[in-house]
Amino acid sequence: MQKVDMKRFIYFFVFFLLLTLSLFFVMNTLDSRTIQQSLVANAKNQVGYAESVVDDMLYEASMYGIQYTADSSVRFYRQQIRELDSYNAQMKKNALVERMDNSLLSNQSIESLAVYWKQEHAIIATRQDPFAYEIYGSVEQRGWKMVNGNLYYFSLYPYIREPRTPDEIQYVVGVKLKMDYLRNVLQKSFNEGGSEAFFLVGNGPTISNGPLVEGIANQARDTITPDPEEIVKFDYTSGGEDYFVLSRYIEPIDTYLVTYTRTSDLLEPLNRNRQMFVGSIMVVLLIGLTVIGIFYRNFYRNVQLLRSRFHQVERGDYGVRIGSIPGAASTEFGTLFGGFDHMVARTESLLDSLKTETDLRRSAEMKQLQAQINPHFLYNSLFFIMSMAHSSPQAVIRMSKHLAEYYRYLTRLGSESITLETELELADHYLGIMALCKTMEYEIRLPDLLKKQPIMPLIIQPIVENAILHGIEERQGAHRVSIVVEPTDTGAVITVANDGRGLTADELSQLKADIASAEPPPGTHGVGLWNIEKRLKNAYGSAGDLDFAINEWGGLSVAVRIEFAAQEGGSYGVIDRG
Repeated sequence: MQKVDMKRFIYFFVFFLLLTLSLFFVMNTLDSRTIQQSLVANAKNQVGYAESVVDDMLYEASMYGIQYTADSSVRFYRQQIRELDSYNAQMKKNALVERMDNSLLSNQSIESLAVYWKQEHAIIATRQDPFAYEIYGSVEQRGWKMVNGNLYYFSLYPYIREPRTPDEIQYVVGVKLKMDYLRNVLQKSFNEGGSEAFFLVGNGPTISNGPLVEGIANQARDTITPDPEEIVKFDYTSGGEDYFVLSRYIEPIDTYLVTYTRTSDLLEPLNRNRQMFVGSIMVVLLIGLTVIGIFYRNFYRNVQLLRSRFHQVERGDYGVRIGSIPGAASTEFGTLFGGFDHMVARTESLLDSLKTETDLRRSAEMKQLQAQINPHFLYNSLFFIMSMAHSSPQAVIRMSKHLAEYYRYLTRLGSESITLETELELADHYLGIMALCKTMEYEIRLPDLLKKQPIMPLIIQPIVENAILHGIEERQGAHRVSIVVEPTDTGAVITVANDGRGLTADELSQLKADIASAEPPPGTHGVGLWNIEKRLKNAYGSAGDLDFAINEWGGLSVAVRIEFAAQEGGSYGVIDRG
């Protein structure tokens, strides 16, 4: 029997050794992949930083061009100097050059500014360039252009529209970038992190701050595609070294920002660790077998006990405790069991506190929402009833009915379940009141299959009020509001649209940024929409949000996306136990 047991023990030992080595190689492979992914992620961050610096530089340069194109002193310069004598004309030219020089004093990326009048074949520049007349005389459209290895931004007058023919161009404002600044961007963004980078300008030259790996520029030119939305990655091998290459297309200047990182050196320490592990694992396993023979029984029993208790906790039994186990109190398991009991007790206490806090938050939120109802709405409604009491009893009856139903709904929010149907009834009463007070049309479309779906209260009403106050009332002749509910696979989209004052692209972007911010907007404007967005996120997670768009009427459409089957918060977006 001793020989049989020993044989089985040897089999187990060999199996365990092979399993350990296999797991190590798997882990080594995963570590190599993780390191490469980390390198790629770091390189992408570097590319993003460098791109942002270049974008800022390009934007600043274009702003200089547009500024001087629209500047009245430049626009009337030629006309003014024709009316001046030689001395005063020269002084006016010097003043313009000095002004252009002063505007570049604090700028590190722009080398020179120049204005070229095509008809007079005259030029004013902050720096002399022997090729200036040739360069500026050939300009026929605004934008970025690579000329003689330098990047220029050309702005044309007239600047409101693109000149249809070269003869319509009165003058050209040119901004010349410092190529050394681009090289400094590469140095600061990549070289300090162990990567190399260069700019690949269309079919033109490469811009780098040092020698490149042989053939990598040609490989990049043949591989990458002009996609400004994505960072393109490919692998490259040269001279027995492996590289990964990332490229980003910078559309305004038709240039690729390319960075490459050598992976061979970074993975070498991992390979050495693998060799050291193979030698040391044998010693570790021999010691481990001795130790496992002594502690196997107690260790296995205690681990199984701890495992079973964890399963009970996973099933929601937070009253489970391990307590004192004979023989374990003086070992690490005694401390572990005590820590487990303390953790479960604390978890149970925290969940009870969380439920209480959630109930309080729900009550406070509801009270806050009810308190936000504008008292002027009630005053205006009552004044309407007073003014129409003698002339139109039917209008008074309709107003009273809408007003009564509107406030009856608000007073029962805390006691009755809220559905899409009841929430839209509130909107219907509100719009009915507004339609009596002013010339307005509205429609509400709700599919029958969605009428009984539960929804958080006062999600739609603030958006409807916002459509009236900031849309209809801010545009002359606006009079239409629509509420359309459309089902999705597991939820619904509620769209509130009006034909009132729309938003510009910048205002729309700013609104979205304010809504997505972690802090409410300053003042009172936008706080209601911000509050709705946060309630949707708390209730439905990523499945619930607000979306904004300009509709076919020219006004604003607000789309509310909700998820009926959301796991984050159930029907009302709170965390409950029991």
